Parts: sequence; structure tokens; C-alpha cells
Amino acid sequence: MRLQRIRFYKRSVIVNWLISYLSVLLVPIMISGMIYAATWHVVESEVNRANESVLQKMEQAIDSNLGGIERLSMEMALSKRLGAFMNVNKPLTDNDYYELFSIASDLRVYKMANDYIEQIYVYYKNSDTVLSTREHIDSRALFERLGAKDDRGLEEWKSFFGKRYIQEYVPVTSLEDGPPAKAVMYAKSVILDNPDLPGAVILFIIKDAKLLENIRTPNNAAVAVLDQHDRMVASTGFDMRPSLLAHSRLPGKNGLLYGDVAGEQTAVSYITSDSTGWKYVSMIPAELFDEKMKYVKNLIYWSIGLSLAIGGLVTYLFLKKNYNPISALIRRLSSQSGISFEEGSNEYGYLHEALNNTFAEKEKIGQRLERHRNAIRSHMLQGLLKGRLEPNVPVHESLAAHNIRLMSPHFAVLLLHVDHYGKFASTDDAQPQKEKLAHFILMNVAEEVAGQRHQAFATELEGVLACIVNLDEARPEASELDWIAEEARRFLLDHFHIRLTVAISGIHREVEGISRAYQEAMAALEYRLVMGSGEIIRYAELPSAAPDGGSAGYYYPLHVEQQLVNFVKTGDYAKSKAMIDEIIEVNVTSASVSVPLAKCLMFDLISTMLKTMDELGMSNKREFVNRVNPADRLIGCKTIKEMKIQLGDVLEQVCRSILEDRNQGQNQLGQQVIDYVKRHYSSENLNITMIGEAFGLTPSYVSKQFKAHTGEALLEFINKMRLEEAKKLLAGQPMAIAEIARSVGYADINTFNRVFKKYEGITPGKFKEIASP
Repeated sequence: MRLQRIRFYKRSVIVNWLISYLSVLLVPIMISGMIYAATWHVVESEVNRANESVLQKMEQAIDSNLGGIERLSMEMALSKRLGAFMNVNKPLTDNDYYELFSIASDLRVYKMANDYIEQIYVYYKNSDTVLSTREHIDSRALFERLGAKDDRGLEEWKSFFGKRYIQEYVPVTSLEDGPPAKAVMYAKSVILDNPDLPGAVILFIIKDAKLLENIRTPNNAAVAVLDQHDRMVASTGFDMRPSLLAHSRLPGKNGLLYGDVAGEQTAVSYITSDSTGWKYVSMIPAELFDEKMKYVKNLIYWSIGLSLAIGGLVTYLFLKKNYNPISALIRRLSSQSGISFEEGSNEYGYLHEALNNTFAEKEKIGQRLERHRNAIRSHMLQGLLKGRLEPNVPVHESLAAHNIRLMSPHFAVLLLHVDHYGKFASTDDAQPQKEKLAHFILMNVAEEVAGQRHQAFATELEGVLACIVNLDEARPEASELDWIAEEARRFLLDHFHIRLTVAISGIHREVEGISRAYQEAMAALEYRLVMGSGEIIRYAELPSAAPDGGSAGYYYPLHVEQQLVNFVKTGDYAKSKAMIDEIIEVNVTSASVSVPLAKCLMFDLISTMLKTMDELGMSNKREFVNRVNPADRLIGCKTIKEMKIQLGDVLEQVCRSILEDRNQGQNQLGQQVIDYVKRHYSSENLNITMIGEAFGLTPSYVSKQFKAHTGEALLEFINKMRLEEAKKLLAGQPMAIAEIARSVGYADINTFNRVFKKYEGITPGKFKEIASP
């Protein structure tokens, strides 16, 4: 805007600004004369005081962070999950790796709650395992990552961790991400009840940039932090440590001294922390004191003259500069909003009108967003169940954004599994739409029933209907959950003939407990394989949830028996023996069951083998039983060890008999069918009819001959072939589960989930979570 275009209209903001600027211009002129005499004497003391204030703030900030780390280390040292892994020896088992995964999840929670922590490590001496939030390594890799760049040898590193008790800060060079970076490591030993065990060490890594990132020093002074062992913990403003920075040169609690640094006279201010004994040092060139004094003196002399001489010009320039953005804004609003601006009118009034129009448009956009709120709300609820909320958004803000107001800090989760869709059951192409409608009704019924006494939020997660129940503060009781489950199940059965299995978690406090409640409900729902369909399964009643951990329980669920049957059918003695050993290990070694109950388990295992021979239709079963006489063998045993030996011998003979029977009857057709399935398993149309047409035979004949020659149903073989390929993709490919299902021949992801869980005992999502590196 050119100078001639600025016009001083009476109603314009320019007039008000001009009066304000002129009034402000008079103030420094009056004050300058009043403060001249006192300024000269206080400059040096104020600079020193500013340095000391900065150091005190730096001390408080760093001591507060270090105190937080020490409290966090004490909390972690008391963690049962971290402590339990200290007794693990090499080599690590699958269960140990799963436990490492769980501990790593806890470490990520601790790290997210303390943003000044760069990394957390837990070093388990017994198994030489170092666990971080992202991976697990050994002690040598930890040395290469933290100690190799500090002129510290591996033996010195091992000697440090070989101490019986460690609780100290150590400067290190971190190679965690990118180039080497100076950092501080706080090491704390986990105290054990048994002093003979090696124990563990918790390590917190804090980069020196994190310690000093919020420190603002006057005059860009250099700062440094020295620990009680005269080691430089952190610094800014210089690369090499000056000789002036040593405990012997910094006596007492605080002080100010002058010295030579890199050939330049420097003023050094320092204080000592009462809690850590660390010294906080600030260094500025000594000549800055004189420069500030000269600057203030000249400023006082010239301020009065300059204010009077060019005050008017400066006022005009700033008036022009400040008015230009408003003028540009008004022109832009006028061209885009369609609201014209009249010359001489008040700019603020025009902006007020334009903003009102903007808010009205915003309200319309909000109404459109409201239509998508349900999908966004469902995503948020799924995050609560999985424990994966946005780290940068507080939970209460997420809940408020979806208009969710909690009744109490008590939460539980109900999972609804549809055993039969009743009126919504169908065999035509409309079945998926009917199932979606049924799920919508289920979620609404669950929310309505729970809402009579409490508050509930329902969503669908991995093919399972989940209902988060926020219990009333006056009635946070497990019996209320039973009432909700029974009422919802009865209503759906009476009105829609839908049969449900309901899994109920325990009651947990705070929003963070929802994910744990979901895991409990999932564990209860998986127990449906044992209890059967149409039941209400409570997590508190599961053997694994008993106060003693289910130590005296009997572990031989249906899906485990089915897996054993599949191994025995193939005649694979090694896999069958390994699975039987695992079952016996769980029941006998871990569960400490009695000998009579162990015999019952052995007879069940023998029964499984004989049942497998029946399913294969082996003609020599009667001869085998008479010859091997497995029941009498077990009856004659007096110890569990003897029974285990006899069971292994019977299993070997069963597998040998199955292989011999299969080799005698196997022919070319069976192998041709197997090859055909391997080539076409990815086709969605692959079924027994398609195979029969390919070989010019009836489907029933092909199915019968295949089972006679392989001992396995043709449909089961097709499913297993597809699942083997799916497991490879789940473990090694970054693909969505729906895409993997289609690539192995399943058009419907629900069918894929059901078949996968039937044969593998877990859902594809859980398998991918465990198998992914």
C-alpha cells in the first residue's frame, strides 16, 4: 500500500492506533531521565543474578527429571513381570520370548510417560538378555551401543555391571539412532530376595540435549553440568572441556570466578545441587559486562534525543506496517466472502461480520462431520480395547470429543459371540448383509440393557462384538455384569432366536484397565471350546484365573486334542511325541497333579490315539489293541514316569501302524489330487466338486478315495494347505488380513477367521502379532 493510500478516517482503527503510539512514545522519554542514575550501578549485579537464576532453574529442572527417573526405577524394580524374568536361563523358550514382548510393552508405557527419557534398557544377568522398548540384545551389543565410544574397555564395562548393587549416573555416548550423541545413563540394580542370584539392572538413557533443551541462557552463555565424580554430564557452547571446569577449581556451594578459557577472559558462575551433588556452571566472556554497561549508558543518552527527533517518523512507519496486514486481510475477505468493505467504516466491525459468517460455515461443516462420528467413535473404542490410543492426545480429551462422560472409574468388557443367527440365518447371497444387521441389533441391545443401570459402549473388533461397561459408582459388582449378559441373551433369543455365548471380564479401575479387561474377556471366550456354546463364561471362573493360578487343574482342551489327532493321522511320530510331552509337562510338571489324575490324562491320550485309528477306518485296529494292550500297560504302571514311557511306546506303534496301512493303500489318484490342490489352493472356487470335474470323477468318489489313501478328509486338506500359506504371509508380509485371506482362496474374511482359529487355536490377528518380528 502506498503512503497516499493511508487515510485517517474518523471511524478507522488508524486514528486509535495513532493516539496510542503517541502516548506510548512519551512514556520512555519520561522514564529515561528517571532511571539513568540508577542503571549504571546495577548492570553488573543484574547480569550475575540472571546467570545464577538460570543455573537455579536448570538445577531444579534437571533434579526434578532425575528424581522422576529414580522414582520410576523404584516402581519398575517392584514390577512382578520384570522381576519374574530374572530367574530365566538360556536358552530362551517361546514363552520367554512372549514374556519379553509383554515386558517391552510395559517399557514403552514407561517411556511414553516420561518424554525426557531417550531409551530404557533392562539387563538380565542370568540370561545375558538386554531388553529395550523395541528389541532385545545381549550385553556385548549394549556395550557397543553405549560404552564403546567413551574409551571404556569391555572388561571395565563388565566390571561395572558385575557390582552387587548399582545406583549411579554415568556419562555415555549413545549410538541408538543416527550419529553418536552424548548422554547420561542412570543404572539401578533390582534387589532380589535371594542374594545368590545375578539379578538385573535397569538403565535409563537421557541425551544431554534433553537435559538442557529447555534451558535459556542470557547472552548465549555456555553451560555445563559436572557430576560428583568430576565427570562432565552435559554441556552446550563448547566442544572440548576447559581445564577451568574441575571440582578443585569450583569450591563451595556456589560462587563466581574469572579464568582464562581458550585465550579469553571468562566469568564463571556455578551452584551445587543439594540432592545430587552435581555442579551447574555458566560461562560468559568477561567483556560482556563492560559492553552492557557502555550500551546502557549510551542508550540513556541517546534515547531522549532519538525519541524526540524520529519518534514521529517511527510512529508513522509502524502504523503503516501494522495496518498493512489488516488491509490485506480485509481485501482478501472482501474478494472471497462476497461482503464488500465500505471506505471510512470500522475495520473491526467488518472483521466481526466476516467471522460470524465463517463460524456459520464451520457449523455446517460440523454437521457434516457428525454423520461420520459413529465410525470415528468406533475407532476410538477399539483403541481403548487394544490399549492403543493416540500418545499425543489425552484420554479425557478423546472421550469429551465423542461426548462420552464416564459414570465411575470401574470398567469391564463383555464379548458376544453369535452361535446361531436365528431369524437372520440364511444360505443365500444376502447373508453378509443380514449378519451386519444382526450385529447392529446386538450392539444396540447390549448398550440399552446395560444403560438401564450403568453405561455401555459397543463396537466390533476382529469379528467379535465387544461391549465396554462403565459401572455405576454405587454398584460396581460382578453380579451386575451377569445380569447384563443374561438379560441381553434372553432378549435376543426370545425376539430374534439368536443364540449367544457371552464372555465376561473382571472389573478394573480407570480407563487404562479397559485393555486388560478385553484380554481377560478374550481368554474367557476362547474357553468356549471347552464349555460349549450358549454359555455365560466368566474370566474369574477359569482355571487360569484361580488364586493359585490353576495349579491343580486339568489341561487337555478340545482344540489341543484336535491338533494331536491331526499329527497322529499323518503318522508323524516326532510331532505327536513333542505335543504329548508338552501336554504332560503342563499337567504334571507345572500343574503338580496327583498320580490318579495323571493316569486319567494318560488314558485320555490313549483314547485319542484309538479314536484316530477309528477315524482313519483302519481294519487292523482290533488286532492292534489285542497285540499292544495299551490299557493293561498303563494299569500296571506305578509312577508317572513309567506311564510316560509306556505311552511313548504305544504312540510309536500307532504311528508305525498308520504309516504301514497308508503305504499299502496309497495310489496315484491321491497324489494327483494333492498336486492339484497345491496348484489351485488360491482359487476361491476350489472345492470337492471342482476337483471331481478336473479328474472326470464324482465328488463323493474322489473324497472317499482321498480319505482312504491319505487318512484325511479332502476338505480338511484344502483348508490346511491354505492355512499353511496364510501363516507364511502373516509372519513375513506387511499385508492386511483381508488381503491375505483372499490370496489363499477365502473370499469371506469371517470364514477365514473361523477356519484359522479352528485349526490353529488362535485368531489370525493374534498369530500375526506373535509371529511378526
